[in-house]
Amino acid sequence: MEIDGGAVVLRPVLPAVARALLAGREPAGVVFAEGYPSRFSLEVMDLVAGARAETIEHEFCPCFVVRRSDGAVVGEIGHSLDTETGTAQVGYSIVEPCWGRGLATAALRALLGHLGADTRVRRVVAETLVEHRSSRRVMEKAGMRECDERLGEEDGVLVALVVYEWTEPGRCGAAPGPPVKPAG
Repeated sequence: MEIDGGAVVLRPVLPAVARALLAGREPAGVVFAEGYPSRFSLEVMDLVAGARAETIEHEFCPCFVVRRSDGAVVGEIGHSLDTETGTAQVGYSIVEPCWGRGLATAALRALLGHLGADTRVRRVVAETLVEHRSSRRVMEKAGMRECDERLGEEDGVLVALVVYEWTEPGRCGAAPGPPVKPAG
């Protein structure tokens, strides 16, 4: 399954590709942008095919963000879905050399459109560090709105997080979900 996002295409992360990246190899047939993989990329690969793959509690659907102009992987985007509550939590990352080009916004809009078509999804949330202004702006441009702040843990340190919710009419906010857990 591919999801068209205009400037980007979202393609599922295959376990064989994830294993190659975790082993430090470039998989055949995959082109990567400068700066790839990021630390976040390797965390995603670990969730797909590494030691953490067995710890996933909910449906997990990671995709590569592929720049349409040259077919290069510039990052990842995905969601985990708690089917009991209908809450999807999204996360994304674009490698630093590709920041500021609208790729994260295009990818998030495409994923939100895909999730909007899934009748199991009643609520979509995302979170980031309070001080990550550019990530917050991506969520806002994609149609999400700030709905909460909370404390969370990142790399063993207590941090302030801001929670965003998708505001498509009739979709999000209709049914409250459980407290949001930090991604990763």
